[in-house]
Amino acid sequence: MGIGRLIEWYSLDGQKLQGALLLPARYEGGKRYPLIVYVYGGATLSDDVNYFGMGDGGPFNMQLFATRGYAVLLPDAPLKLATPMSDLAKTVLPGVDKVIELGIADPDRLGVLGHSYGGYSALSLIVQTKRFKAAMAADGYADQVGAYGQMAKDGTAFGISSAEQGQGLMGGTPWEFRSRYIENSPIAYLDRVETPLLIVHGTEDTTVRPHLSDQVFVGLRRLGKEVVYVKYVGEGHSPLYWNYANQLDYTRRMVDWFEQHLKDQPN
Repeated sequence: MGIGRLIEWYSLDGQKLQGALLLPARYEGGKRYPLIVYVYGGATLSDDVNYFGMGDGGPFNMQLFATRGYAVLLPDAPLKLATPMSDLAKTVLPGVDKVIELGIADPDRLGVLGHSYGGYSALSLIVQTKRFKAAMAADGYADQVGAYGQMAKDGTAFGISSAEQGQGLMGGTPWEFRSRYIENSPIAYLDRVETPLLIVHGTEDTTVRPHLSDQVFVGLRRLGKEVVYVKYVGEGHSPLYWNYANQLDYTRRMVDWFEQHLKDQPN
């Protein structure tokens, strides 16, 4: 299994940050490895450094990558009101640079992965940089206005509270802050994407509605970008609670995607 350690760096705004770094199994100093960045904006993922697999287990167990020769970075990514998308680049990318500086990560074999708001986070990064050679967004979204307006069968609209007062960090309605919603929506910048993207979504997701992933796929397909979309029929928001066969399929697709785009590259 891979061994975890804490690393430190400074954001582009000068804030001291930490991250949990999972080294590849049988790590050799001086050898560079492909790096997977597991991202979730606003979270202090460095807190997970002593957890087995640095995650929630199942398909989120990062030993899935470490045992296959990857390094994995779980960066702290503090975000501010009104600027979550740009803040992700300011906090996460310097962390990636730190792993490269340590002589561990191969700068030509970088991948990024996120689930839910982490999916939003991964999409936010690939519209701002071409450094990642592969990305995966699971049960995420790219449209702040679309997320705001999604509605459950009982009429409740979770996205309103999230955007106005919570994780979405918009601080008000789309009518108050029209430009803010657009500027923090990766959907508006899909023409900048150069990273091959795997999108995954459960068809019965009531937290992030699957039409929000549909938007991303349709946009990237229209632009002629490399994108694959996998929908799991009958499954909800978290793969942790999907049936075993679908968890296994999800895991295999995830691993194969990064193997295809990162491991097949020359060292």
